[in-house]
Amino acid sequence: MVEPAPVLVAIEATKRNWSMDVARPSKEYLIPLLNQYRASWAIMRQWCGSDAAVAERDKRIELLERLVWDAIYALQKAGLDNEAARLRRTIESR
Repeated sequence: MVEPAPVLVAIEATKRNWSMDVARPSKEYLIPLLNQYRASWAIMRQWCGSDAAVAERDKRIELLERLVWDAIYALQKAGLDNEAARLRRTIESR
């Protein structure tokens, strides 16, 4: 999920190679395999695509939350407790 590109490249390369091989004489045995794997490849593509985007978004949100908590602690250290409390209430209300 973190790096979907290698998975997607491998799927597309295998599918392309098997599709070309099926057209050759004596490679008909690949037809059932190709048909069987198409469903698996579709699931893997879906997993890599949508889940990768969600994982990237979640990672970004986590980073931003850490930045807000760092800001809260910096404000408290600077004696700006009211501002720190406002940020804390905002982030904890999520």
